[in-house]
Amino acid sequence: MSVSSQLVWALVKKNNVYLHKGLNGSQFSSEPGNLYNRHSYKYSGLANEKTVDIRAGDDDSSLVISKRRPKNINKPNKAVHSVPTKKHASKINTSIAADLKHYRPDLTKAAVARASAVSKSLRVKKSKK
Repeated sequence: MSVSSQLVWALVKKNNVYLHKGLNGSQFSSEPGNLYNRHSYKYSGLANEKTVDIRAGDDDSSLVISKRRPKNINKPNKAVHSVPTKKHASKINTSIAADLKHYRPDLTKAAVARASAVSKSLRVKKSKK
C-alpha cells in the first residue's frame, strides 16, 4: 500500500532527522534526493515518489546519478537505480538534462547545477610553481 506524497510531507515537514534549522529561521535539509538542500516539498527526497540524487562516486573522478523508481517504492532494495559516470562535465550536464526531460522536468536546472558543483569539487587544482 502506497501513501500519498502530501501525507508524507505533512508528517516530516516539521521534524525529521535531515532537517537543519538556522538561527535566522532558515531551514535546510540534508536528505538524499534533495538537490538544492532546501527544506521544501518540491525538492524533498522523502516526500516525492520521483527523486534524483547526484553525489561523488567512490573514486575521485566519478559522479553517481541515482533515480528512485516509483513502481518499486515498496521494495527498498530495488527502489533506487544508480549509474556511475566518468564523463566530462559538459557531457554529464547534457545527459542529465536529456534524462530528466521526461522524468522530472522541474528538477533539470537543479540537477545540472548540482552535477556542476560536484564535478567542480572533484577537480584537483594544479599547484603554481
